[in-house]
Amino acid sequence: MISAKVWMQSDWIRLRFNCSLALLALCCGASAQTTLSAADASELAQMSLDDLLRVEVLSASRYAQPLADSPSSVTVIDQQELRSHSYRNLAEALSTVPGLYVSNDRNYSYLGVRGFSRPGDYNSRILLLTDGARRNDALYDQAHIGNEAPIEIDWVKRLEFVSGPASAVYGANALFGIVNAVMFDGGDINGTRLTADAGSGASRRLGLLAGRRVDAEHDWFFALAASGARGNDLYFPEFDNTGGNGWAHGLDGEDYQKAYGKFRFGNWRLSASLSSRDKNLPNAPYLTAFGEPGTHTVDQHALIELAYAGPQANGWQQQFRVFNGSYRYNGDYIYAGQIDNRDTGRANWAGADYRLIVTTLPAHKLMLGVETQWNTLLEQRNFDVSPAASYLDSNHPSNTYGLFAQDEWRLSRHWLMNLGVRYDKHSDYAAIMSPRAALIYQPSEGSSLKMTIGSAYRAPNAYERFYDDGGVLQKANPALLPERIRSAELAANFRVGQGGRFGVSFYRNDVRDMIDQVLDPVDGLLVFSNQSRVQTRGIELDAEKRWAGGYRLRASLSRQWSSAFDGSELGNSPNLLGKLVVGMPLVAGWTVAAEWQGMSGRRSLAGRVPGFGVLNLTLTSVRLAGLGELTLGIHNVGNREYLDPTSSAFTQDALAQDGRQLRLRWTLPL
Repeated sequence: MISAKVWMQSDWIRLRFNCSLALLALCCGASAQTTLSAADASELAQMSLDDLLRVEVLSASRYAQPLADSPSSVTVIDQQELRSHSYRNLAEALSTVPGLYVSNDRNYSYLGVRGFSRPGDYNSRILLLTDGARRNDALYDQAHIGNEAPIEIDWVKRLEFVSGPASAVYGANALFGIVNAVMFDGGDINGTRLTADAGSGASRRLGLLAGRRVDAEHDWFFALAASGARGNDLYFPEFDNTGGNGWAHGLDGEDYQKAYGKFRFGNWRLSASLSSRDKNLPNAPYLTAFGEPGTHTVDQHALIELAYAGPQANGWQQQFRVFNGSYRYNGDYIYAGQIDNRDTGRANWAGADYRLIVTTLPAHKLMLGVETQWNTLLEQRNFDVSPAASYLDSNHPSNTYGLFAQDEWRLSRHWLMNLGVRYDKHSDYAAIMSPRAALIYQPSEGSSLKMTIGSAYRAPNAYERFYDDGGVLQKANPALLPERIRSAELAANFRVGQGGRFGVSFYRNDVRDMIDQVLDPVDGLLVFSNQSRVQTRGIELDAEKRWAGGYRLRASLSRQWSSAFDGSELGNSPNLLGKLVVGMPLVAGWTVAAEWQGMSGRRSLAGRVPGFGVLNLTLTSVRLAGLGELTLGIHNVGNREYLDPTSSAFTQDALAQDGRQLRLRWTLPL
């Protein structure tokens, strides 16, 4: 296990990061190349959409396959877009994907998928992967995608989002989709790059990427990032009657430090990451004292993984990995009278998986696998620091194992069948079977029709079952049962002209025994309980076009309907989503990229929040000889006021989001 000693004090972490940055800069030397050479950038800009459609995706089936052959709808955000739009984190990039939307409560970012984003759900119905490795923690099952994520978007070569259930190959959490961040290899860098950022809210960030392909057998990549921000002064009308007249001054600060490394030697890959994020909470959650400093949360991740991908020999290929992970959460909550309540979570886990891919049978690609994970520490505590009082001290270790099989069957030149099933056993629950079937028709090279049905599950996590704050706001429910989802989707994709594509998708999701946080009328406490049935259905239209010279356009429109077990509309579920993502060159080598996102009104806990549209803009300079590159990002160009619904943790029914935000980035090859 990773010892708790790994988690040092934040000052010590900052010192180590600063020393490491300086040391790497000196060691790498000024002769190293930049992350992406001018020739590489030109090649990406000229790449046709037809070429991009042949790009292999890794996450849909747990092995590389062309987009057209994947058993799910997959959106790929390539390296060119990630760089030209200068997204600040995973959440910003994912918000441009058809059918996805992001909410934020000034602590975490929450991903809504096709009309589903429940208050109190910490992204536990989304599976986050890095290079195929699970990154959801074992205690809250949370997929961190904002600044709290264990990785930086700058370290990502390609971002994949797989829509729909995928428990047939991944097990728990893969209910509504999978986010897979394909990380840089050293050969993608072949040099060193330093980035320095400054922006609104007195934010600043320093990042370093370094990597090299040594030879055909050896490759290394290393990255560091450290960031700090004072944050914005925020106004909350719900607290107008306080001494601060509703203003929270200097209480929105955030600091994080992150490190990631990957070393490939032959068929083996060793990777590790370490991160710590400290976020001040300005909006007085959980009835804390408004306007008082000291209420903040700390999220810390560690993961080390050793993976092996053997060569294909006589139609057989073996893949396996072993991993060890750790997550630490600390929350300090200041109440009236300077009462300091501390909430902590600790999780340690280890596991392994093995996959055998067989292609000896004509027209078949068969994958067999086994996966297990031991959650050796799932500790939750809640107590007052002074005067000392304990309300919760629990630890409920668990373990899981799963067996899965998938067959990719080429029926004919135009027809492909993908069948998968997985058997999962959680130590506290009965075994669960999760099937998936996809029939794919490919009448031509540029068109495809996919019909997919599947089922997925999620066992309740330790937080949902056992958290109890001593009767203040929330109580435990150890009898909570797993939730299930059944999904059906019909998706079509067509090539339109040279470099153009159009897609349409119809889907329906039915959730039973949905785990939801509700108010118990008997005692007035919040509790997680199983609801009977929830349904979402909708249609998505998306199109993409690329022109010679680096012009790009991507657009989508989603119409969705949702209903709870009593027939009412789901909360935080917009009926309409619109996205427009563009990029184009300007004069003298400069480029501009923009994304516009629109959303209809949503139901909140006590009412509704109005719809909105937000425009973001990024301007990138030509590479200046010896002086690097400048990027200016403007978030919410029109300074639009808009709101996100909140959970029951807040006095506010909705929280205002950031107005216009500026960020200036300087990128220097060392």
